[in-house]
Amino acid sequence: MMNIFDELLHRLGSKTRIRSLFKDIAMDEMERIIHRLNEVLEEKNQEKEAEELKRKEKLQSVEEIKKVMESKGLSMSDLNLLQEMGKEGKRKRNVSKHNFEYQTASGDTVRWYGSTTGRLPKDFQDYLDRTGKKRIDCIVDDE
Repeated sequence: MMNIFDELLHRLGSKTRIRSLFKDIAMDEMERIIHRLNEVLEEKNQEKEAEELKRKEKLQSVEEIKKVMESKGLSMSDLNLLQEMGKEGKRKRNVSKHNFEYQTASGDTVRWYGSTTGRLPKDFQDYLDRTGKKRIDCIVDDE
């Protein structure tokens, strides 16, 4: 089953089909439709010209940058090298993870594996608040 847009494109794709489509339409109505279609066509042409202008401006900017790079003795591989050097300069966070042991308000002993930073399970945070202990005080050695 064709949708309405496919059907419309099909009908407008041939002079014969256009004639049959508009056979019962008055001339002034056809002229209004054609005028609207021409306005839409003009809008499309303006959009295309604007995109082409942007593309040309971008190309011009690229050429200007290339000239500046050449005058400084730089190449694209130099930029890639700088990018790689920037990646090496970043250090990763070293987060240590441990087994923690704490007691819930009901007296149950719970073991939790996690880091020394970040959010805690609610029961664990409640335990620390109740006892005044620090997170590091609850680390248990697993041997």
